[in-house]
Amino acid sequence: MNSGALANLGGVALLALPGLGLAELFPALSRLSFPRRIGYAYLLGVVAVGGTLFAASHLFGAPLHRPAIVAAAGVPAAWGLAARVVWRRRRSGGSPPRLVLTPARPTHRWRLLAALAVTGIGLICLGPLIAAVSTPLTDWDGRMTWTPLAAYLHHAGTVDAPVLQDVRWWVMHPRYPPLLPLAQVAVQETFGAGVDDQDFRALYVGILVALLLIIQDGARRAAGSVAAILATLCACLPPFLLYGEGGATSAYSDLALAGFYGGALVLLLLAQPGLSTWLAAGCLLAGAVLTKNEGTPLAVVALLLAAARLLRRLRRRDAGARAATPLGWLAAAAGPVLAAAALLASWRTAIPNRDDEDYFAGLHLGDLLRGAFTRLPVIVPEILRWTFRWSHWLGFWVIVFAVLIVGRRALRRPFVRRLLLAALAPAAIGWAAYAVSANLGDIVRETWPRFLLQGLAPSSIVFACALGQMLRRLSRRTEPRSVQPYGT
Repeated sequence: MNSGALANLGGVALLALPGLGLAELFPALSRLSFPRRIGYAYLLGVVAVGGTLFAASHLFGAPLHRPAIVAAAGVPAAWGLAARVVWRRRRSGGSPPRLVLTPARPTHRWRLLAALAVTGIGLICLGPLIAAVSTPLTDWDGRMTWTPLAAYLHHAGTVDAPVLQDVRWWVMHPRYPPLLPLAQVAVQETFGAGVDDQDFRALYVGILVALLLIIQDGARRAAGSVAAILATLCACLPPFLLYGEGGATSAYSDLALAGFYGGALVLLLLAQPGLSTWLAAGCLLAGAVLTKNEGTPLAVVALLLAAARLLRRLRRRDAGARAATPLGWLAAAAGPVLAAAALLASWRTAIPNRDDEDYFAGLHLGDLLRGAFTRLPVIVPEILRWTFRWSHWLGFWVIVFAVLIVGRRALRRPFVRRLLLAALAPAAIGWAAYAVSANLGDIVRETWPRFLLQGLAPSSIVFACALGQMLRRLSRRTEPRSVQPYGT
């Protein structure tokens, strides 16, 4: 194995270890089995390392060098290790054991099915990993926007790079959120990568694995083990997710946004509500805000859906006098989002925007609504074309829609409807952009598959719910669930 491959794998560990440490500080995550926990942990590690470097560099002038990176990665990992040791001592001293969600005893047929599916998923993910560590980056936006931004920050040693702040320099999208480029900088600086070395590639494959683990966990909570593993297997098959411009072998930020958004939705809409659960979700939503421009509206959508869940919960329990606790949960989720948005806004104030598509500058709501409807005859054929493009999706969305029709009774459940709204939110953002775009054909081709990718986690979980409904109808018996859904 060459040094580049070792550095790639080391970069994955650099982000995973602090994430595992943070996961130990959130009981909602530390109670999960390791395979279910690692998906959330890896994404939390990206937020911890990239977000800490962002704040330390912008607010305190800390250079983007190894001491700052070691501190950003080492402190959360040490905290988690200390929390683990304390927890073990308390447990050995006779404290009550934590609630562990264990599956019902599986049948031999299910064991074989699960083993084959997990093996298949692992082999599928191995392909992008081999490609990432052995071939150069070839995608458009990765080479034009995200990797150059990482190079600017790395060369300047600060997130406030002069090239971004000087309007005389030609820079594409200089105000794009820099979380993923900062993660690239952390990997390259830690392992001494050269200017042209691409030792960050495997971190995106790690995000793919994290996204699939989150889909599996969310689908397991909502629909049971069999439907979850089948839905996860289907979700990992589309070539666009693996090799497309936005997938695991690219350097786009859409895959990371899909993971942050999907992980937060699982914790907000499916997990048992609580302060630590919603704080962890808020950290993931903060990562979404710092990842792409679409991350802020998606974070708002997730918080609104979570608030709707809380309102339904309060109405069912008639617990107006005890509303302070759910409001505290909501504040715990919203706090990191507001902090991330404030940090991003502060960073952008010194950066003149140029060479960027500012779709909504000077646009009124009436113009937006008018364009959205008058352009229907043009928009709809284009998005259908790219939704069902075989080379991108291998019929994935055909299967999803067919299963939703057959298992439509699953959509009667309130938490499934909320997940469906969450899945449609990225598409709604895309529709708004298309309503005002001057070059509709090109922008749909470039962005619509990525909007579908951003909503992949909630879409797959809704698919799993409909699939579970369909399987129950076919078998005439209820499949034992490993985790009862908490959707209320």
